[in-house]
Parts: sequence; C-alpha cells; structure tokens
Amino acid sequence: MSGRPDGERDPAQGLRTHAALLRERAERLRGACAALDWKGPQADAFRARVDELALRCTRAAEGLTRSAAEFDGLKG
Repeated sequence: MSGRPDGERDPAQGLRTHAALLRERAERLRGACAALDWKGPQADAFRARVDELALRCTRAAEGLTRSAAEFDGLKG
C-alpha cells in the first residue's frame, strides 16, 4: 500500500515490482537452460533462443526501472 488517499498503488513501485519479477524470470530461464542435459545442434539453437528471451526480459526490466525513476522525478 502506498499510503495515497485514493487507495491506489504507487505507479513507480508497481513498475519496480514488475522489473524485479522480469529479472527473476530471466535468471530462472538461464538457470533452467543451463541445467539441461541436452547436446547437439538443436540444443544449441534452443539455448540461443532461451538466452535471447532472457535478454529481452532483462532489457524490459531495465526499461521499467527507468520509467519508475521518471515517475519518482515527477513527484519531487
């Protein structure tokens, strides 16, 4: 709860929460992929796609964090 009188949550905090979840998801993807006991060209292609997805999650999290900072700047 943000303490706002209208009962709404702080948008910046919501963005930070989503950013943290995306970062966690990226790490879980990387970890699960690294744990696979699968070899060969198809495995390499799969790992490349998972790495790409994890990177996209990380970049999206960075964007959400920047947006949260923008919201914070508007408050002050």
